[in-house]
Amino acid sequence: MLEERTVSKRQLEIQLGKLKILQTPQLRLEQYPVSAKVAAELLHMAGFEHHDLQDETIDLAAMMGSKQVVGVDIDARSIGLARENAIAAGVRVEWVVSDIKEVVGAYDTVIMNPPYGTRSPHADVQFLKRAFELAPVSYSIHKSSTREFLRRVIERKNRRIDTVRSMSLDIPHLFPFHQMKWKKVDVDLYRIMS
Repeated sequence: MLEERTVSKRQLEIQLGKLKILQTPQLRLEQYPVSAKVAAELLHMAGFEHHDLQDETIDLAAMMGSKQVVGVDIDARSIGLARENAIAAGVRVEWVVSDIKEVVGAYDTVIMNPPYGTRSPHADVQFLKRAFELAPVSYSIHKSSTREFLRRVIERKNRRIDTVRSMSLDIPHLFPFHQMKWKKVDVDLYRIMS
């Protein structure tokens, strides 16, 4: 078993804040960046509070000392930027350009920031269902306004919500229809178990 990296939540937030975000995201993919504060909270919750990042993980967990990390995105540009960020952060990740439906394997933990389902209805649910097929533990970020709906979806899939932590996510002005420099969106960070 690999030892967890000892880094405070604040140090993690600072390190994540140095990473680049996609400057020309695709609206149809709902490519909204996660703030360093929200990402640090999610990783701290997964790594230190629940010790779920020691083995095979999908997504950001390399920063927390996970044994093997696979990063998946359907957009090759996002993978290219993530690869640059991983090199800058000094972590090893296997990168895969793939639709989430095509990902195979068995993992210990899934960490994800799925589409919120605002442009493609229920895209968030498709990602959750796939995460449940890949691993017994999932960490996911969703709009707080969908909490009751997601609770029912999760229960129907015979999963249980272990933890929900509410936060505000600052989304930068990325698309022409955005009217403000920053928009606060209430999100929930979930830990879901089989």
